[in-house]
Amino acid sequence: MTPREPVNGSTSWSEKKRLMRFRRQREHLKFSEEIKLVPRGLTIGTLTLFASFIALAMFMCAHDLPEPWHIADEMSNKAAVGLVGLVGLAMAIPAAIVILLTGYVYKDARRRGMNAGLWVFLVLVMMPAYLVVGFVLYFNAREPLPYHCPKCGFLVSARFNFCPGCKYELHRTCNSCQREVGDVDKYCPHCGNDLVPSTALEPV
Repeated sequence: MTPREPVNGSTSWSEKKRLMRFRRQREHLKFSEEIKLVPRGLTIGTLTLFASFIALAMFMCAHDLPEPWHIADEMSNKAAVGLVGLVGLAMAIPAAIVILLTGYVYKDARRRGMNAGLWVFLVLVMMPAYLVVGFVLYFNAREPLPYHCPKCGFLVSARFNFCPGCKYELHRTCNSCQREVGDVDKYCPHCGNDLVPSTALEPV
């Protein structure tokens, strides 16, 4: 029995995950394009808060500390103010990154046909105890991007093996072992069988 054959009517979970990872490799994502997914309002709000914090830190560095933190020596007082500003800045940068990443996860999950609200909830709930583990989990589990059928142009999910609009075979498979192969492969990497050329898929 080959890994592509069904087990009890369906492929195994590990095989499904392998296929999803294989299909994600076809994506050619650019950082300059991906950063545009973050909602503009969220980006402006985060940058405004960050700039406000820097202005507040600079204002504090230019003045003496208030009474609760006052230090007798003037130089030590200035150094303490600077240290407070640096510590606050070190906390603000990760906070801004987390906010922007959360916005990206929401928009990216929506375009991939995933439950965006559930994934945002998951990454935020896991953050207090596990820091960025929620983001790592999302980037490893996210679905491949949908694409257009090369025959009829119908927008299809990466999970589909056949186009629902024209029944076109969306993913190349080896005629010998029936396992999925890459779009540009000339020979099957699993059994060495010769492969016929295939039409390249157009990602969304």
